[in-house]
Amino acid sequence: MNRPQYRDYYKILGVSRGADEKEIKSAYRRLARKYHPDVNPGDKSAEERFKEISEAYDVLSDPHKRAQYDSFGDEWRAFSQAGARPGPNPFQTPPEGFEFSFGAGSQSLNDFFESLFGGRPGRAKRAASRGEDVEFGIDVTLEEVMHGCVKEHTVNIEDICSACGGSGATRRSRGGFDIGAPPCPACRGQGRTPRSRRIKVKVPAGVEDGRRLCLKGQGGSGPDGTRGDLYLVVRVRPHPDFKLQDRDIHTDVDVPYTVAALGGEVEVKTPTGTRSLSVPPGVQSGQKLRVAGQGMPNPGGRPGDLYARLRLTVPKELTPRERELLTELGRLRGDVTRP
Repeated sequence: MNRPQYRDYYKILGVSRGADEKEIKSAYRRLARKYHPDVNPGDKSAEERFKEISEAYDVLSDPHKRAQYDSFGDEWRAFSQAGARPGPNPFQTPPEGFEFSFGAGSQSLNDFFESLFGGRPGRAKRAASRGEDVEFGIDVTLEEVMHGCVKEHTVNIEDICSACGGSGATRRSRGGFDIGAPPCPACRGQGRTPRSRRIKVKVPAGVEDGRRLCLKGQGGSGPDGTRGDLYLVVRVRPHPDFKLQDRDIHTDVDVPYTVAALGGEVEVKTPTGTRSLSVPPGVQSGQKLRVAGQGMPNPGGRPGDLYARLRLTVPKELTPRERELLTELGRLRGDVTRP
């Protein structure tokens, strides 16, 4: 009997088998941003890669699913539905020095087959009845984050196939486990069927880039109809005029050379409109002025600041009177200017 091909979710995400939750989440976000269909429109290979990455993350980010996967490999879903408890992976080559024990007090193998063919369903079966959590990205503009908004988003969620109950095979079972059954025609052996939905989500003001918004009970459906949760990862789009760093907003503002020398006021654009900026005399090009509290909102905390980097501007053309005055100024300062 050929051993089923083992899909290495750890390798798909590029993490070690001992990776913690933070490492797994970081790897997923990095890869999801790279291969997301919105970033690669029409690229089927990127779409398939994104599905593969999402599947790997869905399993490894859930402690229970990860334990089942580590124990049973690609067959973890079937064994989980059958009620098997985590143990040695029967589909992987045993490590060197590993021995199966059938002596007194060794019940792991017996427990495995007992639960597999109609024994105690245990916690795994109860957990498996709940649908999967799913995750998608949602793009927002800087202006939307400043004020908060309601976004509509289309998601494609894979539900448990109602025809086969998620097993991927026609209903030929022994003790609740499909044996030698042909692929389910409804889902073509995948165990899941796609479902497109249009959802609305409230994006709160000040939400950070990368933050996950949870919509309870709107994820994939489980064998008993109970749905998992839907997570939307906020992605703040780059802005042509502003750069976001933590909760501070950075921008450039043009300052006439006369205002830079004498001091005065200029108009600076912000994500919420324009405001007057006081410029002290003698400022230099590249110097930054801080406008307190005009950055990103922070619910329950202090908002960020706005930093305006000054860019001194010099007129390309001068009137005769302007040239006369500047020539006199250069003479007073001892500057060498053109006659």
